[in-house]
Amino acid sequence: MSLTEDQKQILKSTSPIFKEHGKEITSILYKHIFSNHPELLDIFNRTNQKNGTQPLALANTIYLAIENIDNLEVLMPQILLIAHKHRASTVRPEHYPIVGKYLLVAIDEFLGGMSDPSILNAWAAAYKILADTFIDIEKKLYAELGDKQEQGFLPFKITKKETIAGGPVVAFTLKRNDEGELHDYHSGQYLTLQIKKQGCLHIRHYSLIQPFDGKTYRIAIKQENDHEPKGIVSNALINEYSVGDKITLSLPAGTFGLVKDAKHHLFIAGGIGITVLSAMIQDLHKQDKSDLVTLIHCVIREDQAVFADEMREILSENQYYLLIQSKHLLQETIEKVIRSETDVYLCGSDVLMNKVEEYLSQCNHPTSQIHVETFQPSLSLVKNGVKNQSATKPI
Repeated sequence: MSLTEDQKQILKSTSPIFKEHGKEITSILYKHIFSNHPELLDIFNRTNQKNGTQPLALANTIYLAIENIDNLEVLMPQILLIAHKHRASTVRPEHYPIVGKYLLVAIDEFLGGMSDPSILNAWAAAYKILADTFIDIEKKLYAELGDKQEQGFLPFKITKKETIAGGPVVAFTLKRNDEGELHDYHSGQYLTLQIKKQGCLHIRHYSLIQPFDGKTYRIAIKQENDHEPKGIVSNALINEYSVGDKITLSLPAGTFGLVKDAKHHLFIAGGIGITVLSAMIQDLHKQDKSDLVTLIHCVIREDQAVFADEMREILSENQYYLLIQSKHLLQETIEKVIRSETDVYLCGSDVLMNKVEEYLSQCNHPTSQIHVETFQPSLSLVKNGVKNQSATKPI
């Protein structure tokens, strides 16, 4: 399906409205979806709906697609990232027409029911192009898992649970409960866990914290009581689940990973953000490439320095910088260790990552050599994207 020239002009003239009010429109969209299809709440992170990051991420996805509708290839890294999340959450082709239907309802509602049919037709055509792109990619991702029974949420058992840092941070070792084969993964990927609480299904993505060993998966979870809304899945797992309990999860997904043949890897973590980076550092150690690694880990208290002992075993003093309440030293440390050939990997709060990206910009470091893993939907963090404002609550 292609757009007519008239439709392209309509999209071009209306996209500034979406940039200004896109989050409100997608919040209306989600409100209608969950009202008419409450079962779809099961494939969304409800916390991200409540705090508004998911409506903002969808708004930015649509806005960027409209802006690049003639060349979606430039958005392929973001599209692949989202497609992996969709596969992990079990989004299916039949879900896309539902979103498309309520996108038009939301646009019309926002415009007071006075929208021109030609506007709705243009946006419908653009959405169809974007949806078909996601569907095609996700079909391939599902096919990579093999049999259909491997493509959904599978039964696992908790074989080990241990507190590994203050917070607390708790590590879970998970073994397949149906004796099926574990799927391989690359360091940087995540699992998607599903729990049932108060009659509702909830999902959450968690980074794998060690290279694949062929026997178990391992994740680490930080208790989340220091902000609202509190982490439903994280807190339930820490407080209510024990060794021997069963849990369902979907198989590893994600596009974040090591750059092949990089000459220097600089990892910068904030707090629990070390989890995904630790697996990547361990991976390089297994490849006898520890000498190519530098790690900067920012924490509030020393007891929150997850994997500090393991990192000290792998890295020398001039490779491992633990900054305890020392963010003022972060810029100085980055300037000390950065090289022109350095690939930088970031994971932490959006405040920390914005600071790091600012420091890297001052060092004139190429953005193509900066790789980011986020705690929230990545497209909710787009700079110069859709305004982060809405009055409507999706749920």
